[in-house]
Amino acid sequence: MINYEIVIFWSYMLMLSKLKIDSALSKDRKIQLLLAHAIKISHQVFIYRFDNNPLKNYNYNPKVAAEELGLEEELVGELINDYISQIFNTKYQFDNLLSNIRELHNIDKEVKMIELKNLAHKNLGVAKNLRIEDAIIFLNDSMIKDDVDHLEDCINALEACAFKLNPKHAFSVLQVMELKSSF
Repeated sequence: MINYEIVIFWSYMLMLSKLKIDSALSKDRKIQLLLAHAIKISHQVFIYRFDNNPLKNYNYNPKVAAEELGLEEELVGELINDYISQIFNTKYQFDNLLSNIRELHNIDKEVKMIELKNLAHKNLGVAKNLRIEDAIIFLNDSMIKDDVDHLEDCINALEACAFKLNPKHAFSVLQVMELKSSF
């Protein structure tokens, strides 16, 4: 069963507050700890929600996307960084939609579910283009399943996947988001 303390830790606000708890840690150590949590979250969601982990030893390789798309690897790296920012920025939208879906009934709930699936579809296109296999699995599942707990796990795992792609960039994005939210 999934360890919900870790999933809850990963949620945006708690993650940022966790970073503030021990300011004595170096930036590299914070990134290392968050990366360890990201790996654990995506692995646990695979085990709990998919009965196995089809990508247990998967590590994203930008060379694959570069070769298949005929792009320079540096450009793929830039696109990956944009994708990371996109996922972190849309996480709030996903969370808001999930909250609405939990609270609403009938047609209103259906409308929010469609909005969530449309948001997942938009992100899925980018994940497919960049050949981000774990994100593809989580986003595909978000588009076909209606179980809110399952959707929440997939969205949290998606955020973890984004962090794993480029931890240093992801950490910087989170710092900027934290700074913006303080104004």
